[in-house]
Amino acid sequence: MKRLAIPVLALAVAGVFGCTTPTRRYAEGETRATVAGFSEEDINDTVSRAKQSVLSLDRIKLQPGANRAVMIIEDVTNDTLSRGRDAGALAEAIGQSLREELTNCGKVIVYNKEAGQYATVKVTPQYRLAGRITERNLRMDNGDYQKEYNLNLTLVELATGLEFWQKRIHVGKEVDRKNVMN
Repeated sequence: MKRLAIPVLALAVAGVFGCTTPTRRYAEGETRATVAGFSEEDINDTVSRAKQSVLSLDRIKLQPGANRAVMIIEDVTNDTLSRGRDAGALAEAIGQSLREELTNCGKVIVYNKEAGQYATVKVTPQYRLAGRITERNLRMDNGDYQKEYNLNLTLVELATGLEFWQKRIHVGKEVDRKNVMN
């Protein structure tokens, strides 16, 4: 009976003091409890959506005789409100996951600039993919906040320097005002 009393008491206290769990709005309208920040699930979902969008491009052309496109994937730039020791961790996680997914899909070869300078066979990359993650806190009428994360991706054809594809991947979360630092 004591084991049941503690969780029930915790739920009652949370209800009285208005503790709420942040929620994330999904494209399908589904809402689930989640963390106020960018979670591992958010990273996986965002990277999956980015990969699908890049691979669905019919404008990516292969070099003669090649079965995969050669792409430079730049590190994702962190332009969120996060500061401190781990501020770049989110951008790094997204960049590494995106690089991993595109490398392992079999349709893209990721060009490693550091290793490429020592290569005996020169390869000319065809494309450059760069990304930037941003965050905004929007105050809602009820005093809570809508956290807006956006991963902005740009694909450039290196032979011409033309940006021929851009994608904004959005993650929005409703957050109780007590859970947001301004």
